[in-house]
Amino acid sequence: MSHETARSFNDPVSDPIQLGNDQGLSQYRKRLSRLDDTRCPSVVRSSTVQTAARWATVVVRSLICAVILFEVGCGQGQSGPREYSKEEAQAQIDEALKKFPVAPPDTPEQIREKVAKVEETLPKVYELLEEAEQDPKKIDEVVDLSMSLLTQVPDHREAKVAYGRAQLASFYAKEATDENGKMLDQHHMGVAIRSASLEMDRLQKNHADLSEEEVQLCQEIYFNRARMEGLYHFEPGEFNTTIGKLMSSGFNDAERLKAEPRFEYFFTDPKTAPVLEAAIAEIEGSQKEVPESDPSKDQGASQPE
Repeated sequence: MSHETARSFNDPVSDPIQLGNDQGLSQYRKRLSRLDDTRCPSVVRSSTVQTAARWATVVVRSLICAVILFEVGCGQGQSGPREYSKEEAQAQIDEALKKFPVAPPDTPEQIREKVAKVEETLPKVYELLEEAEQDPKKIDEVVDLSMSLLTQVPDHREAKVAYGRAQLASFYAKEATDENGKMLDQHHMGVAIRSASLEMDRLQKNHADLSEEEVQLCQEIYFNRARMEGLYHFEPGEFNTTIGKLMSSGFNDAERLKAEPRFEYFFTDPKTAPVLEAAIAEIEGSQKEVPESDPSKDQGASQPE
C-alpha cells in the first residue's frame, strides 16, 4: 500500500458528519431527507430470474474448474510438474461438476411467487430506512434486506431503487466521524456508495423512462460517489467517470459543484480540473439559454380573438 493510500485511510474527512452529538445526527437526517418522498411505483419485469442458490452454484463450479486447470498447468508436489492429458483433465472437471449441478431456471409460477414476496417486503425496507434515520446502527439491516430482494428478483425496478436508497443511507452513516474526528467505517462507506452507483448504472441501462424521483436518486448517488473520490486522489479517472455519469443524469446544480469541499483538490489537478470546469460551464450555459417568458405575451395568447 502506498503512503498516499495509507494516509487517505487515516486522515479525517474534510466534510464529516458528527454522530456523537445532536448536530451531527441532524446533518445525517438532513441528507437522508433529500429523498424522503421519492417512493417510486412498483414496476415488475417478468424476465427469467436466477435464484441465489443457482448463482452460488455457478460460482462454485467456476472455482472448481479454475483449481483443476491450475493444477494441470502447475503440477503437484515437489517432484516436478505432473503431465495431464486433455482427457484426464476433462474427466476431473466433469466429475467435480456432477457434485454441483446447476439448478434449472425458475418456472413462471416460481417467478410470480418471488415477485409477490418482493412486493410484500418492500414496505419493510422503507420502514427500516425511517428507523435508521433515528438510529444509524440499523442501516446494515436495511442494506441486507434490500439486497435479499434483488437476489430474488434482480430485474425488479423498485427493488433496485430501494437498494440504492439503502446503500446511500449506509454511505452517509459510515462516513460519519466520532468525537475524535475519525471516520466510523471508511472501508464500508466506499463499498456502499460504489454498490449504489453500480445498481444505478443497471437501472438506467434497463429503463429509459426514469421517473423524476429515480433521476434524483441517481444524481444523489453519483454526486456522493464523486465526493468519496475526494478522499482518494490517486485515481482521477474514477472521479472523471463519475462526473460524466452525474452530468448525463441531468444534474444542473453548478453551485453545489463549486461549493463541495472535497472537490477543491480536483479543481487544481490538471487531470480533473477540465472535467469539473466543463461540467460547470455546461450547466451555466444551459441556464442562460433558457429564454425568460414574457408575462404580457402569455396573457395575450390566452385571450380569445
